[in-house]
Amino acid sequence: MSNVSENTRVSPKQILKDIESYHALCTLTDYKANNPANSREAADAAYKRLREAEQNAVATQVAAAAGADALAAARRDIHDVILGAKNEAKALYGPSSDQVAALGLKKKSEFSRRSKSKKETPAG
Repeated sequence: MSNVSENTRVSPKQILKDIESYHALCTLTDYKANNPANSREAADAAYKRLREAEQNAVATQVAAAAGADALAAARRDIHDVILGAKNEAKALYGPSSDQVAALGLKKKSEFSRRSKSKKETPAG
């Protein structure tokens, strides 16, 4: 039977204390557990699993961060190319062409013209 519930979250501070205790246990030359679940071999195996899990977690985080960076760079690249293509289309076909509209831009003729506001003259 386990001493710790599966629902228990062990804090990083507690893990550091446990690792210190593990290293201290390794120095006890005459330690012989009555329960095999508390033996030095069980502690060695648990420590090895901890280190492997930590290495796997770090590798996964690094891979995820690298993937996110690559995705961001790919998004910037496509955005840059499409902005350039839109500018080229304006230069090639003109700012009021159907080709420019096909790329998702407004034709120059579709922009509303600002009307000049008439100044009110004081009644005199």
